[in-house]
Amino acid sequence: MNAISPTQSNILAALRAFLLNVLPGTLGQDPAVFSGTIAGTVLSVSALPGIAPAGIRGGIQPNSPLLGAAPGTLIGDQISGTTGGVGTYNVSISQTISNATTMATGVSVITGQQNRVPEPVNPFFVVMTPPRFKRFSTNVDTATDVKFTASIAGTTMTVSAIAMGALGALATVFGPGVASGTKVIKQLTGPPGGTGTYQISSAQTVGSETMSAGSKTMTQDAAAVIQLDFHNNDTTAGDFAQIVSTALRDEYGVNFFAGLAPPLNGVVPLYADDPEQRPFINDQDQWEWRFVVDAHLEVSQVVTVPQQFADSVVATVNSSVQYPP
Repeated sequence: MNAISPTQSNILAALRAFLLNVLPGTLGQDPAVFSGTIAGTVLSVSALPGIAPAGIRGGIQPNSPLLGAAPGTLIGDQISGTTGGVGTYNVSISQTISNATTMATGVSVITGQQNRVPEPVNPFFVVMTPPRFKRFSTNVDTATDVKFTASIAGTTMTVSAIAMGALGALATVFGPGVASGTKVIKQLTGPPGGTGTYQISSAQTVGSETMSAGSKTMTQDAAAVIQLDFHNNDTTAGDFAQIVSTALRDEYGVNFFAGLAPPLNGVVPLYADDPEQRPFINDQDQWEWRFVVDAHLEVSQVVTVPQQFADSVVATVNSSVQYPP
C-alpha cells in the first residue's frame, strides 16, 4: 500500500492552477510566444526562429492579454495572416513598439530544479520550487482491518467470503503461507471490494484459508512552502508577484483551492510572504528581473501502510506479578 495523499505533485498542480487563474493568460490555452511590433492599434506578428509551429505556442486567441506591450493591452480580431499565427491583429490600446519584441499571450508556470532544462521561450514565467515542509503537530493514526476467506492459484486470488472490511487496490495480503509482500493489483470479478477474483503481485499456491489486508493511516498536518520565482525582462515580474501575494492572503484564494477537484482541494492557502526582488543570472550570463514569493500552503497528508491485527489472545500474563509496582 504505502501511499500518500495529497502528493507533492498534487500540491504543485493545485498551486499551478491558482497561478494560471490569477495571472494574465487564456485559461485552458498554452501561451502563444512570438516576435511582434505595434503601430497604433495594429500588432504585426512574426515568427521566432527555431520555435515551431511558426513561432506560436498554443496559437493567438482573440481577447487574450498581450504581455510585452502597454499594461492592460488585449488582442482583438485578426486582420490578416495565418489563423492564430503570423499576421496582423487589432489591439485594444494605441501604442508604438518599433523594434521587434518578444511578446506572449500569458504567463507560463513551470516546476523548478529540472536538470539541464533551459528557461522557457516565454519571457514571462513563474518557477515553482518546493524547498521544505513544516510539521504542525504529531501524527493522528487510524487503522482498518480487512478479513476474508480466499485461495490463491498463480496470480489469481479467489475470495469466497468477506468477514470484515473491503479489499482495495495495492492492499497487502497477509495469511499463513501467503508470500511476504503480496499485493492486490486489481479486482477482476465480483462487487467492488467483495467476493470475487483479484489479480495479485506474486504467483503462488495457497489453499482456502482466512486472510487479512488491514491498513493504518497516519495523518500529518503540515505547511508546504513553495518558492515562487517571477521572471521577466522588466518590472512586470514585481506586479505579478504582488498579485499572487495579495490573492493568496485573501478569502478569494481559499475559495479557489476549495473548488478544485480531489485531491487538489485538500490544499489550503495559509499566507504568502511579501515579494522580494532578487536579481537572477540566466543561462546566457545576463541579469534578469526576478521577484520571489514564498507561498505557505496547509496540507493534511495521509500516509497509508499495511497493518496486521490480532484475532485473539493466545496467552495471558498476570501483570501485577510479571510487572510488580
